[in-house]
Amino acid sequence: MSKFTFWNMNRSKGFLIPLLALGAATFTTVSSEMMPAGVLDSMSSSLSVDVSTAGLLVTGWAGTIALTGIPLVRLTMRWSRKSVVLASLGVLAAANLVTALAPTYAMALVARMVAAGAHGLFWAVVVAYGASLVPAERVGRALSIVLAGPTVAGLVGVPLGTQVAHQIGWRVTFAALATLCLLCAAAIGTLVPPVGDGTVRPEPERWDRSARSVLMVAGGGFFSLIGYYAVFTFVVPVSAAAGIGAGAVPGVLLASGIGGFAGVLVAGRIGDRWPRAALPATALALAVVTAGMGMPSGPIVYVILVTLWGVLIGILPVVLQARVMRLASEQFRNTAGSILITVLNLGIGLGAGLGSLASSLGLLTFLPAIAAAVAILALGPLSLLRSSSREDRSGNVADRELRHAE
Repeated sequence: MSKFTFWNMNRSKGFLIPLLALGAATFTTVSSEMMPAGVLDSMSSSLSVDVSTAGLLVTGWAGTIALTGIPLVRLTMRWSRKSVVLASLGVLAAANLVTALAPTYAMALVARMVAAGAHGLFWAVVVAYGASLVPAERVGRALSIVLAGPTVAGLVGVPLGTQVAHQIGWRVTFAALATLCLLCAAAIGTLVPPVGDGTVRPEPERWDRSARSVLMVAGGGFFSLIGYYAVFTFVVPVSAAAGIGAGAVPGVLLASGIGGFAGVLVAGRIGDRWPRAALPATALALAVVTAGMGMPSGPIVYVILVTLWGVLIGILPVVLQARVMRLASEQFRNTAGSILITVLNLGIGLGAGLGSLASSLGLLTFLPAIAAAVAILALGPLSLLRSSSREDRSGNVADRELRHAE
């Protein structure tokens, strides 16, 4: 394998621009997912419902993905990955436009559910699509580009969309998101090559021996995200308990967001350099830092911990999905993606539920410790993965190629 750097390799082989196009699409889809949280008050007033009812536009998203993710992947198994990505973006554009034009709450809710289904299908395929564009030993760094989109969405997309909504109106924000979806579809259609030579019709995927390893990785991510989102959902009261005033919470969230962006930047190299150890090490560190956030330490130490917390949650999705792409057989990658997006959304929902339960029981002071105890359970399935027969026999083609390259 050549000793050229990743960036030179991408420029010489033309991979960087396609990966950036996919990254723009992940930015747009996650902005579409998160946007109602920033404009919920405006939407509830315009659609004549209370804020708690409007909140179903947010909470119903994860449930829709969990219910539709795997079935939609099964229905589109004979489609090429490029066709699935383009169709998903087209449906998401239409759903965002319907949301922008919705005269009633019921229509807006239906549009959001349709958008959630398209979003889940998109994410089941886009990671495998990006991984297929580069040599196996560079999967981590390729996915760090594709997966930078969600981090940028949190730092830029949602705040910008919220500002537009408050200045002009939330309907303009969703219309703009519909336009961005179409622009991303056009860019991918033009700039991203299809997987394979296009002469062979894709075969339907079947569960194979790699499914066990995929499920164990997904299980590790499941527990990690329960722990993370239990605290993230209630970060304001958790921060208050650490001595952070309400006016300083946006700065704390910004520190976490900047840390997340830094984590995405280094995640690819970490995942490629230590393809087996990166995920369990990140899961362990995330649990430890989460526990630390609940210990009496003072505002300065707390902000440092929150920043490190952001770095780790920036690293986790990249090393998690890179691990899945390395372990899943080529024929199982789309199904693996749908399993992962379904399990992770369940983890997000259960994490928010755990935080709510702790809040209702008056245990918010202990929430970081409780969340860390759940997050550490991620090491269970990940430890089983390391000792599995598939791993021991080095059945992973990507890992074999990586060792050869080294």
